Amino acid sequence: MEALFSLIRRNNKVFRRDKTAVFFSLLSVIIVIGLYALFLQKMQIDSLKQTTEATPELITMVNEWFVAGLLSMIAVSTTLAAFGIAIKDMESKATADFLTAPISRATIQMSYVLNAVIIGFIFTFIAFIICEIFIVITGGTLLSFSSSLKIIGLLTLSVLLASIMNVFFILLANTQNSFATLSTIVGTLLGFLCGVYVPVGVLPSFAQNIVMYFPVSHTTLLLRNAFMENSLSQVFADAPTEAIEQYKLIYGITYKLHGNILSHATSYIFILCTIVILAILAISIFKRKHR
Repeated sequence: MEALFSLIRRNNKVFRRDKTAVFFSLLSVIIVIGLYALFLQKMQIDSLKQTTEATPELITMVNEWFVAGLLSMIAVSTTLAAFGIAIKDMESKATADFLTAPISRATIQMSYVLNAVIIGFIFTFIAFIICEIFIVITGGTLLSFSSSLKIIGLLTLSVLLASIMNVFFILLANTQNSFATLSTIVGTLLGFLCGVYVPVGVLPSFAQNIVMYFPVSHTTLLLRNAFMENSLSQVFADAPTEAIEQYKLIYGITYKLHGNILSHATSYIFILCTIVILAILAISIFKRKHR
């Protein structure tokens, strides 16, 4: 156990020391923030003006919609960047050096996974605080204590899911160059798969199905519901029920898959099952690879 903790501390220090890796882990997030500030926010507000009045509550609701997608992306991008240490160690033969000590290969791999979870949670938690400050500055109100706890729980679930998924991504990369390419591809696709670049409801049916089968999009959905609960009721207080339901379907706050509205419980089950299945597969592949 002491060896595991020592490796986690070492991996964490290596990650923090590499400022370039930290920057590129947030590059896709920085791009999304820029796009939102330039036109994504205005585009959504303009479309909502046809249904309801453009009030400060509406702007808060749109900002909360964006923040939820952003936090899901940060969970994935930061944990993926943390796994870059495993690629670097493999390429530099540092992993082979570790094996000369009385440390098992499983302990080394586990240190990479736990380090990714720790880094992912720290980054998403800091981002959550910054996002809350942003929402308050732009006219919104602070979340209640119970809502904040719920969101922190969802962020923890997001980081666990992202970490397990990224274990499989790094199996596709054997060098730092291939890992950098993979990170770029993942960062680009995240904005679409989390429904940030383009609302889910305006995509073709086959693309909507892809998004809804992508596990991370369900963490985005749950986060949006947690963030937007109050602002949704305020903005659509005088609007017909059909208007709010249509908005939820278009902007990925509710999923309708194969004609059925998915409940929040279904999203939780889907996320948890994905984590368990991917964890079992990862362990199985690791054992077979190093038999």
